[in-house]
Amino acid sequence: MQRTVLPYADTGRFSPLVVDYLRSAPELREFYRWSPDREGLRAAADARTFDPAARTLLCDVLERQYAGMPVQPQVRQSLDRLRHPKALTVTTGHQLCLFTGPLYVPFKILNVVRLAGELSRADRPVVPVFWMATEDHDRAEVDHAWINDTKVQWPGQAEGPVGRLPLEGIGPVVQEAGALLGPGTHADELRALLQRCYRPEHTLAQATRLFVDALFGRFGVLVLDADNPGLKRLFAPVMREELLNQVAVRCVRYANEKLDGHWRSQAFARDINLFHLRPGHRSRIGLHGDRFQVLDGGPSFSLDELLAELDRHPEDFSPNVLMRPLYQETILPNVAYVGGGGELAYWMQLKWLFQAVQLPMPVLMLRTSAAFLSDKDAARLRELGLTAQDLFTPLAGLQARVALARAPFPTGMEEEKEAARAFYHRLQQRAASADATLKGAAEAIAVRAMRGLESMERKLLRAAKRREQAPLQQLHRVHAAFFPGGGLQERRANFMPWYAREGPAFFDRLLAALDPLDPNFTVLPLLPAN
Repeated sequence: MQRTVLPYADTGRFSPLVVDYLRSAPELREFYRWSPDREGLRAAADARTFDPAARTLLCDVLERQYAGMPVQPQVRQSLDRLRHPKALTVTTGHQLCLFTGPLYVPFKILNVVRLAGELSRADRPVVPVFWMATEDHDRAEVDHAWINDTKVQWPGQAEGPVGRLPLEGIGPVVQEAGALLGPGTHADELRALLQRCYRPEHTLAQATRLFVDALFGRFGVLVLDADNPGLKRLFAPVMREELLNQVAVRCVRYANEKLDGHWRSQAFARDINLFHLRPGHRSRIGLHGDRFQVLDGGPSFSLDELLAELDRHPEDFSPNVLMRPLYQETILPNVAYVGGGGELAYWMQLKWLFQAVQLPMPVLMLRTSAAFLSDKDAARLRELGLTAQDLFTPLAGLQARVALARAPFPTGMEEEKEAARAFYHRLQQRAASADATLKGAAEAIAVRAMRGLESMERKLLRAAKRREQAPLQQLHRVHAAFFPGGGLQERRANFMPWYAREGPAFFDRLLAALDPLDPNFTVLPLLPAN
């Protein structure tokens, strides 16, 4: 099969806000600064400046984070290029999902690679960055991966920021994942990579860095862990403003008032949008009267005490989902952020917050969405008179369409219903002319008759479906493979089965096929096993 594209709006799988953003809806324009196109990217790049001292600190932190591991030449080049006084970054981020989690995570990383390549100039290099969400504390969202439709799960309990968790008990999980890969040409090298990265002596952050670097370092991707005292100190003035004036809740509520009635607000703003970190905990800071209480049994502070604690230990404070973008734009010379639909939705709540703390807002780019369809399944669809685009139609409607097209008898009752409507119209006229009180009785007879015809139509459709069980089961199998668990393939399936078939060429193929500036969903061929 050939590559197929269709507009995101035609998939029925994306929110109204995302669809409106991609079509540049005028009513959404006030919620972001730069348009997500080449003109917007160029304008944002020309306007972006970055403090030289912050750049030096960022580069030094990255050098230390890469110390002790082999540094690929392309990564070395990116580290050096980032020190250029005009260098910029294009960033995406994600939670530390086991083995990178769902397929769309590699899509996001390859999107920033492609954007950085398009934007980079000799006098203004642009570097791709993957932001590891190491401070997230929702272990249940990161402890598993779906490999060949089997859920592989790392057992354990939530204990504060997931990036700091040691990989206890990871050995059997790696073995299970490796076994599920099967005999693909590149399966052995992938199994060896898993064993090298996901080791009990590593934390989840270390393992993720090693794994992402091994896969994407050849594209020059820099992997950043922002759980760092020096970087937090850069962000301390913004956190201080949040503690003093609760700036986030006021700005986000203002944005929400504007969004409400048109689109759904994605994230909830609290009085204090920061967490406090202590061993085994990442706990929300609550404001109770004139006291700041760290939840989950944490300490209580007066405002002066909390500000003093921030001055002494900024690394013990962690931004929540609404403050994290501010942290990112404080410590990176960022020109664009690539995110999914949910991420773009909460970024839309932040324009006035960015203005309040005087930080530049990047271009917001929707990550590419795509799915794979094997040649075998594409051939099955053709036999049924369907295309890849048709798969986005609700399954029940598709099944009816196939059954009706293949049935050896007519199932529609439109001719009969039209004749019945004409007959009962004449009957109602005759009844009304004889006695006005009879008109209601005639109308009731007509309603019962039409319901009977509609019932017969449904029965004929069911009869057609019973006769066409084999092709309908075939359609169901294709649909289930395209939408595993009922959702988009990219939101569940892990990349490794594809990589086991194709090796590094799989990512090269995706890089060429998935353009973040193309506002279309992409259906790609699944290459046959070697």
